[in-house]
Amino acid sequence: MLSPLGWLNAAAAVAVREIQRLLRTPQEIIVCGFLPIFWVLVVWLLLGNGIVTQVPTGIVDNDHSQLSRDVISKIDATRSVGLVPFASHSEADKALRNGTIYGFIEIPFGYSRDVTKGAGAPMVLYLDENRYAVAGTLQADLTSVATAISQERMIKTSMLTASGVKGAERLVTGLHSDFYALGNMQFSFLAFLGSNLVPGVIMLAAILSFVSSIVRENYQYRINDWFDTAKGSVTAALFGKLLPHFFFYSLLIASYIALFAGFGGFAPAGSLFIWFICGAACLAVMACTGVLIVGIAPNWRFALVVTSGYAAPALPFTGFSMPLDSMSEMARMFCKCLPLTWFIEGQTQQWTLGAKIWEMGTTFTAFAILAFIPLVIGIPIFKWKYGKFAKQEKILEAKHEL
Repeated sequence: MLSPLGWLNAAAAVAVREIQRLLRTPQEIIVCGFLPIFWVLVVWLLLGNGIVTQVPTGIVDNDHSQLSRDVISKIDATRSVGLVPFASHSEADKALRNGTIYGFIEIPFGYSRDVTKGAGAPMVLYLDENRYAVAGTLQADLTSVATAISQERMIKTSMLTASGVKGAERLVTGLHSDFYALGNMQFSFLAFLGSNLVPGVIMLAAILSFVSSIVRENYQYRINDWFDTAKGSVTAALFGKLLPHFFFYSLLIASYIALFAGFGGFAPAGSLFIWFICGAACLAVMACTGVLIVGIAPNWRFALVVTSGYAAPALPFTGFSMPLDSMSEMARMFCKCLPLTWFIEGQTQQWTLGAKIWEMGTTFTAFAILAFIPLVIGIPIFKWKYGKFAKQEKILEAKHEL
């Protein structure tokens, strides 16, 4: 049994050994180091504009009146819409099916006549809802345009019926609402998607890095050398091995936060430090989960497959695309077992809501439970399993010497 100081010295020796081993395996540095950075930059560049602009949207004007042309000019002034004229419904529908436009608007025959009579003449909007984000943006913007046009006609009608300017103003402004988009006033897709995709990429790469570093000792037949460096302490061996990787991904989390809160201009309502602590806690859970996966997997190849299967599909279950409360009970239970879910929760509490640390008890309790359970179950299994591997290594070495 090592003393506390001896344990720290053993863990430090393993950490130094791990850095040296990493420098001898450049392919691991590329896969677990450079690739995550590359994909973070890809996501940033992909969503860099932040807003949906000039989306190809068809327009079919069946009325060809002054009113329909006025409506088209107002739609064309909308930031998200890039109008593409079509002569008929069939032409626009074909373009939509071919994927050259994201949707199209059709102004019906007799539109001007029906509006003048007050009979109502709806414009029809056709959207590819499979492209949900773009379709939602187009629908919201075009609804705003339609509302503005209706209010404009309401004002004109009110003034013609002797209500006067004041009467028209009371009619239009009698009901209004205030809207506050916390944390994302610009409705930026970079803030919406990037703040979920980037942590997902980092956490996936982190757990793959944790698991790869452990199983490397197995397929390179270096388990005894690893344990000898740790003075026979399994916990020191694991802690020292995972520490350099944890430090690297902590720097990535800090860089991610700086990228969004600093360079991106999305200032947090709460504490940057607590936001970072949430990221570090999520990394710690990933490391503990990695120990459990390596312990229960029958071989190192299967461990890497299980790791990918555990972390890769996590993003849709974090609640950013569909609220957890709208999911089934079983799906919600699964979501709450994923550390990325709790990181997104903690990020929201700090970035947009400005929660105090004592208001985040549920989040940090979840992190603690998700780290504690894999360690309690995983370390004894890992110690037994890798103890067997170490004995097999010694037998193979003895045969090789003979």
